[in-house]
Amino acid sequence: MNQWLNRSHPQTLQAGVILGYISAVFGLLGVGGLLFLLLIYLGLGAGAFATANNKRWGYVLLAVCACLAAILEILPFVLSITGSSGLEIILARLNRTVFPTALAVAVLHVQSREYQKVWFE
Repeated sequence: MNQWLNRSHPQTLQAGVILGYISAVFGLLGVGGLLFLLLIYLGLGAGAFATANNKRWGYVLLAVCACLAAILEILPFVLSITGSSGLEIILARLNRTVFPTALAVAVLHVQSREYQKVWFE
């Protein structure tokens, strides 16, 4: 049975799946022509769908792509702080780091990891 969201998952994993879908859609809308980013955002969407259907490979794919997306957003933020960027640029980059970081934290949360170890195929 294919489903977009599994209500029997813990809240952290449900949040990870929903944020995975949202990040994939908005990431694909603004990806431009970079193949690496395209693969990350496609991986987020596919990983979220497979995670909702209790597939361990989907959870791993979602976790890896979430961490890569978070790193790709956090790195420019850190560089803008250490550089001579204005406050507006720093705040804009800080705002961009919220969703990828929340996605990575939700997927890698202890409840999510323990649940997938026990119940996923």
